[in-house]
Amino acid sequence: MKTLTGVVVDASMQTNVDGIYAAGDCAETFDSLTGRSTISGVQPNAADQAYCAALNMVGKHAFQRGVRQIDVIDTLGLISSSFGQWQGVRGGQWVEVTDVRNFRYIRLEFSRDVLIGCNMVGVTEHSGILRALIQHKVHLGEWKEKLLQDPSLIKEAYTACVEQQYMERASIFHMPGATASRSAHAAY
Repeated sequence: MKTLTGVVVDASMQTNVDGIYAAGDCAETFDSLTGRSTISGVQPNAADQAYCAALNMVGKHAFQRGVRQIDVIDTLGLISSSFGQWQGVRGGQWVEVTDVRNFRYIRLEFSRDVLIGCNMVGVTEHSGILRALIQHKVHLGEWKEKLLQDPSLIKEAYTACVEQQYMERASIFHMPGATASRSAHAAY
C-alpha cells in the first residue's frame, strides 16, 4: 500500500490496492486548493471520507470533491478557526490584528492578490465570507492592499471583488481571454 505521510487514496478514497479504502486521519488526499496531497484531520472531512469510502465498498460510485481546509474549535466559549492555507506560503504577505482585552485575533494570509488562508480566535463574523474568498480563489486586486491596512474591510472587499468578477463572467460583452476594453469594443 502506498504511503507518504499517510495512506495515499484517490478521489474515491481507494488506496493503490484494489478494494482497500482509507478515510479520516490516516488518509492522504489531494487538495486542489494547495495543489498537493494532505492529511486533513478534522471531523467533517473524516465523516465525508468515511461515507464516500463506504458507498464505494458497497458498489456505488462516489467521489470526494476535495478536502475542506477548515477547523473550528470551541474552547469554553472562545471560538478558534482556521481556513485554507492558514500557515501562509513562501513569498506571501500577511496581516494580523490582536485585541488582547477582548480575546480577539485575526490573521489573513495572501499569495499575490488572493486570500489563501486565515486564523481567527474570538472572531466569528464574516467566517462565511472568508471561507468563500479562500475557496474560490477570488482575486482581490486593489482590495488586497486595503485589507493589509485594515482587515475589518473584508465584507466590503468581498462585495466589490465578487460582484466585479461575477459581472465579468456574466456579461454578454465578456470574451474569455480578452481585456475589458477589447471585449466591450469587440461587441460593437
